[in-house]
Amino acid sequence: MGNKTSIAFLMMAIALAGCTRSSNALNVSTRTPPQPLPSVPSGNVESTQLDPISGTVPQPELQTSALDAPTAPEAPALDTSQSTTPVETASLETTPASNEPLTHEPLAGSWNVASDSSQCRAILAFTKWSGGYRATTLRCNSPELSTVTAWDIKGSKVVLVDANGSQVASLGSVGTERYAGTTAAGKPISFSR
Repeated sequence: MGNKTSIAFLMMAIALAGCTRSSNALNVSTRTPPQPLPSVPSGNVESTQLDPISGTVPQPELQTSALDAPTAPEAPALDTSQSTTPVETASLETTPASNEPLTHEPLAGSWNVASDSSQCRAILAFTKWSGGYRATTLRCNSPELSTVTAWDIKGSKVVLVDANGSQVASLGSVGTERYAGTTAAGKPISFSR
């Protein structure tokens, strides 16, 4: 039994030694914390006036004559007898914004349509469809625009067509991300992003 007792005492000594070491486990550092650093700046702050700006500041020239003022092109009159929603008007100028030909890729996507409703949108997909590429309109009041099922490029124009292949509208580039034209019924229409 002497051997077993020795082993038992040895095990208790190891356990007690482990307990005394782990008694400081929650108190990681027993050293005193370092003293806080003094705030900066500790000296006086000086201020001085800056020198005034020399020279003159160019002023924009103002036009003094009505003859010198640029004039905007006249927009066609809109038939507002059937519409109760305010409508944006678009210039019917269809001069391309650049000499580059129109391509399908940059035209694909969602467009705001200024025609008969402020919420009117046209979605031009890049999926082949009868009459060109798939297209649809959303939240447009015009029965004419609700028939759009396809779109394509013909020359320098973006053409919207219905399920029968009949042209619904034709638009030309009037600037970056802007197209304007007329519907088959002669009403103005424009696309913008």
